[in-house]
Amino acid sequence: MFQNQNIHKPARRLFRVCMALLALSLCACSFFRPSLPGREEQSEKLAEAMAKGGYAPARGFEIGSKHDIWMHDGTELDVLMTAPTAPGSYPLIVYLPSLGEDARAGQLWRETWAKAGYAVFSMQPLAISRALKELGSTMGVEPGESDEGESFGSSDEDSARPSEEESGGWFGEKRRRPSRAARNSELRYLGHEFFATDRLKNRMEQLFWAYRQAKIWSELRQPLFASADFSKVILAGYDLGAQTVTAVMGENFETPMPVNSELKPLAAMVLSPSVNLATGNVRSRFQKLSLPILVITGTEDNDPYAISSSSVRTAVWGYAPGGGKYLLLLKGGGHRLLSGSEMGGRFARNDRGEFGGMLSGGMGSGRAGGGRGMEGMSGGFPDGMREGFPIEGGRKDPNLGYKHVAAIYSASTAFLDSVVKNDRFARFWLEDKVNPWLGGAGALNVR
Repeated sequence: MFQNQNIHKPARRLFRVCMALLALSLCACSFFRPSLPGREEQSEKLAEAMAKGGYAPARGFEIGSKHDIWMHDGTELDVLMTAPTAPGSYPLIVYLPSLGEDARAGQLWRETWAKAGYAVFSMQPLAISRALKELGSTMGVEPGESDEGESFGSSDEDSARPSEEESGGWFGEKRRRPSRAARNSELRYLGHEFFATDRLKNRMEQLFWAYRQAKIWSELRQPLFASADFSKVILAGYDLGAQTVTAVMGENFETPMPVNSELKPLAAMVLSPSVNLATGNVRSRFQKLSLPILVITGTEDNDPYAISSSSVRTAVWGYAPGGGKYLLLLKGGGHRLLSGSEMGGRFARNDRGEFGGMLSGGMGSGRAGGGRGMEGMSGGFPDGMREGFPIEGGRKDPNLGYKHVAAIYSASTAFLDSVVKNDRFARFWLEDKVNPWLGGAGALNVR
């Protein structure tokens, strides 16, 4: 009996050694992933993409920012004004961030617009910006990406700090964090809760109040606010913020929505607009969106709430009345890229991440309201596209993320200059220059 036990001991030792080696290899795969390029390198690549034909405004401005917390009806509102520091009067862009983001979100887009000569006022209720804190890193993870991404609205310092659930329980033992499936389920629950009509009405009321407050600050000649031109207002929003924008512009939710006679926008820009097929009425709900609108989305723009997918977001552009309607469709562009939080380096560093959904399922393989093809698009894939995937000599373009960010920079600024400032060169660039410059990275369609 004892002899048999001794015979099996070497086998058990070998098994333990093999398991230890397997664990080490898994750790190595995690710790030695290709690192994200530095900020300076990414800035250079982004500038290079812009220099090859991107839109440049007539003048660049030095900018400044002013951050504050405003109280409205017991609710804390996080607000940020970013504007040129030079004396003058600048058209006002009201930017509304996404679920889990604070007023500082969308920094790339906001600062680009401010440097082009616009005052940008960003507003977010603190309850919305903090809504996803307990879910860890689920937010911001694209289809196919590992669960190592950063959460929306969190800083690098916050990401590195272990959560209460991870760091300690009774007697200091390490608690197991909820599974990714559990967190995804909670995220979808929260998403549907915050995108509900009642929550939308509250956000609209908060927006109207914050707009009036900003106008008062301008009349009191407060720094940066004083230079905002409230006779030329443009609404802009990403994800949850985009839903608020289309509601203010007149989207029909088949229920009375708040109105405000003071806020009269000239145009709107929506990044990753929300189109929930479950609510129905898709063909008629956008009929009142008669003002100029720029819709920005991508062929992998699938949100983590399972509400909207890449294949349905173009409905805002396709079913709104024609005239001044622009659609920037980024080939391979995902939901996270549109947030304006990164310069593009993360989205082409390996064969996973942002492009994972395309590698496994091709275009239109979204998780909610799927289906192939983009409504309103025609002509198929441009040259250099294979099954919706941009290639260079049979390979993925490693600079595609930078091209996408440059495309949003250029198209949004040219749209603003054309509609608000009546700039002829901006209109010419939108009509004749943008698509040859974009090539396989995307296309701008106009109705």
